[in-house]
Formats: sequence, structure tokens, C-alpha cells
Amino acid sequence: MQNKLLRAADGVVLWLSILLFGFLTVASMLSTAYFTPNSSYAERPEYRWDLIPLNLLFLAAVVGILYILYKKQIFEKISTKALAAIAVLFVIGMSILWIQASHTYPEADQKAVSWVSYLMTQNNFLFFEHGKYMQIYPNQLGLSAILEVLYRLTGGENWKAFMYLTALANGVVVYLLYKITDRLYHDQNTDRLVLLASMGCIQLILYSTFLYGIMLGLAFALGAFYALLFFLEQGKWRYAVSSGILIGISILVKNNYSIFLVALVLLLLYDAVKKSGVRIKKAGKSLAAILILIGLTVFLSKSLTAFYESRSGFTIESGMPKSLWVAMGMQEGERAEGWYNAFNFDTYVNSDCDSVASDAIAKEAIGESLRQFRKDPVYTARFYLRKTLSQWNEPTYEALWVNQFHSGVFSTIVQSIYEGKLYQVLSEYMNLFQLLVFAAVFAGFLIGIKVENRWQLPELFLPMVILGGFFFHTIWEAKSQYIFPYFVCMLPGAAAGLSGTLRKWNSHRKEK
Repeated sequence: MQNKLLRAADGVVLWLSILLFGFLTVASMLSTAYFTPNSSYAERPEYRWDLIPLNLLFLAAVVGILYILYKKQIFEKISTKALAAIAVLFVIGMSILWIQASHTYPEADQKAVSWVSYLMTQNNFLFFEHGKYMQIYPNQLGLSAILEVLYRLTGGENWKAFMYLTALANGVVVYLLYKITDRLYHDQNTDRLVLLASMGCIQLILYSTFLYGIMLGLAFALGAFYALLFFLEQGKWRYAVSSGILIGISILVKNNYSIFLVALVLLLLYDAVKKSGVRIKKAGKSLAAILILIGLTVFLSKSLTAFYESRSGFTIESGMPKSLWVAMGMQEGERAEGWYNAFNFDTYVNSDCDSVASDAIAKEAIGESLRQFRKDPVYTARFYLRKTLSQWNEPTYEALWVNQFHSGVFSTIVQSIYEGKLYQVLSEYMNLFQLLVFAAVFAGFLIGIKVENRWQLPELFLPMVILGGFFFHTIWEAKSQYIFPYFVCMLPGAAAGLSGTLRKWNSHRKEK
């Protein structure tokens, strides 16, 4: 019974991942959702058919070049540790260079969070009043707290300090991807490939100017998974506590990383079932670790809220009901299917920020959308197909869009990136890079199927997170920007897929 449960868990995640990446590979091969410099400002994705022969030629060229390097054992001559240092320093250095050269400044929601945080350094809690920013978006409290600390340390509303922190977070993400890959796959070639892929993922660099905590939160989330791998291996409590603290901070920075927490809990449940047939005490440790992770996450959240309630003198409300985002995710708008159309904000504000009243309106809107979906299945299929493609098949993940607010004197290169030929060059590069990642992950799954016990839940953790993100943003508000952390989480699987493809190809040629 125990083995059946474990195999069932492995099989569900594996086959759902194969279906997802098969779909993403085909979609990326055939088409692209994209922004032009003009449509980017309005955040309105457009769609086009791709040149399939060009895509196939690109994949063949990359695999061919890698195979030559593999065959001549050039990879083996490269020190993995040295390459890791180069990759981390490259990403951090290029991120800082982009921060300096881009002259990007925060606007819209970024600007609001930054200004609220600056006022907090002055002990001004105007935006904690009913109907103001922090009561509407209490989920921004963690990010605001980090910004307040930075602003106090560096003086004034120094939002560049957060950009530099993000640049460091980018380097941490690259390092953790390498260390996680090493522990999951135990293959030096895979380690080297994930480092090369990290350097090739230029969206990481472009995101360094985004004042929203996406990369900082991802660094903490990956750190939580890495710490938990040590706990599963050694059973020491300090690793469970470290994992709990890291995932708690990650969620404070960005609520969407709750998907990581769910995946961590599922991994611990899996481990408890696995060890229950050996020693009950070991299984109990994994169950206790679940309580540690959840307990620390709740404790950190409650403590931060209590701290700012005490300082401000205001009770921090629950904010907009989650149902408002779900309702908006089922609607059309000026941007794309399920993208932001102001329904959630307008409904909440027009109901005097009454959670009960706005929740009732949201549920009524959800019911109306469901009736429309049931009435017209063709419309429903088209709606969710376009909602999915606008998020998962948009290769820049809005990495260029997040830099749209800029001022000052730019170099010719930077100006071209914003609105010239380099904008198109980078967009096309990211399109091909995205296809390579999707196809490599998909190939890795197919190759691994034939290897007995190859795919177990620890190796499937990142795919499980990606699946969670896919289902969540199918229901929730859509935005290709939200998908970027999941794309970064694909890089270890892509590296393993490429490494497996090279080994498979080499063994076939030897047999001939």
C-alpha cells in the first residue's frame, strides 16, 4: 500500500508535467505571444505564428554544438566550481551594469510601495488608514518593511538600494540553482549546463531594476528547498527551522511563493509515508517539520503585522478578498483574457473597502462567468487557451516591460534596447531560449521515464512548483510577469534534459 501511494504521487506529478511541457513545447514551436514597444506600455500581448524551420534549426544547432563539446570531453575540462563563480559574478555584474545604464525608476504599484515605505521611515502611517494603500494591499507589508530598512540605512527614498539588493539576489538564485541541480542529479555536466543556462537567461538581468521583490522572494524560496533537502537527508532540526524561516520570509516578500510552501509540505508528507515503513520515528520527524514550516511562516507574518499595527496605531485589515482576483481572472479586458481590468480594485473601493460586500459581488461575477463558460464551450476553450498562451508563451515575461519607465541620457545600446533593433533582437533571443528550455525539460522527462525509479518527488519538486503555478494562474489574475519565477525553476530540468539527450545520443552512436 505504501509503495503504491508513493508511485501514485510520483506518477501524477510526472505525467502532469509531461503533458504541460509537451503542450508548452508545441505552443512555443508554433507561436509566440509578444509585446511591441507600443503594446508593451499598454501591457497588451499580441500573437503571431513562428517560423518552424527556424526553430528546429536553432534546436538542432544548440544540441549539435553541445554534442561536439561533449564528445571532445571539453565539458570535463571545465572546473564546475570555477564556472559557478563566473556565472554568479557575471549575473551580479551585468545586473549592476544594467541598473546603472538603464536609468529605470519605479512607477505605478512599485512607486506606491516605495512611497509608503519612505513615509514609514518618517513614522508617517497615512497609508495605513481605512481605504488607503496598505489596507487594500496588506500583502505588500513584507516588501515595504524591507524597503523601510534599506531607506533608513541608505537615506531617503533610495530605491536603487533595492535594485542592488535584487542584483545580489540574482546571484544567489544562480548559485542555488547550481547547488540544487548538483544534489538532485549528481551529474557534473548537468551542473555546468544549468550555470550556462543561468548566464543565458537575460531576463534575470533585466529584472534587476524591478522594485517588486520577485527575485528576492525566489532566492529565499529556493533557499528553503535547498535547506529542506539537507533535512530530508540528515534529519537535523536546524535545517527544518532554516527552511521554515526562509520560506516565511519569501512569502512575506511575495505572497505567490505560498505555492513553494505547499510543495514543501507535500514533499514532507511524501517523505513521511516513505519512511513510515522503515521507522515510525523518522516519519514523525517529517510530520513535525511540516508544523515547523507552517508555524514559522504564520509566526513571521503575524509578528510583522503586530509590529506595524503597534507602530502605526491602525489595525491592518484583510484587504481585498481573494475572490475578487479569481473573478477578474475569468473576465476579459483591454489587455488580454484574465489580465488586470481593474474589476477587483474598483469593486473593493466602490463598496467602501467592505470585504463582505465586495466578496459577495465577486462571487456573483464568478457565477456569471461560469454560466457563460457552460453556455459556450468553444468560447471557454478559446478564453483559457489565450489566457495560458499570453502568460506561458510570452518569452520576455515582461522583462523589457518592467523597464519602460526611464529617464536621462542613454547610450546608443540602451536606447536601442528600449525601442530600436536590439528590442527585437533580445525578444527573438528570449523566444528561442524559451523554446530550448521547454523542449529540454520535455526531453528530460521522456528520457527519464525508461529509467526505473528515476523520477521521485524530491527530483520532481520544482516541476511540482511549476504545476502549482500553472493551475494557480489559470484560476487567478493572469500576467506573464507572474510566470517568470517558474521559468527560472525550469532551468535545472532543462540542464538535466540536455545532459540526458547528449548521453543518449552518444550511446546510440557508439552502438552503431
